[in-house]
Amino acid sequence: MSPDSPSKSMAAAAPTISDLAPAGPAPDEHTTLRAEVARLRDLVGPDEVAYVKLRTELWAARDAAMGAELSAGTLRGRVLALESQLVRTTRQSRYLKRLAISPLRKAKDFLRNV
Repeated sequence: MSPDSPSKSMAAAAPTISDLAPAGPAPDEHTTLRAEVARLRDLVGPDEVAYVKLRTELWAARDAAMGAELSAGTLRGRVLALESQLVRTTRQSRYLKRLAISPLRKAKDFLRNV
């Protein structure tokens, strides 16, 4: 076989696994990247675990608010019922006063004229 044969030139030109593997950043670059991630987390806020906790707290607060609205609605209904009872009782009281006072006034007027 001659040195110009295609099989030898392809074998020499084929890259090895180490040539294909990406070269990792230098150790000092790792440090700067970690520092940058820490700086960005400080700017952005808490990490993913904290977001899960915040979401859980949000759901708990939403449930508490819904319960409070339900209780407030129940109390509003109770207030309306009490107001209607008060109006009815006031009407009955006025009616009974008229029934009792009217004959007394008539009796008083009759006794004055006698």
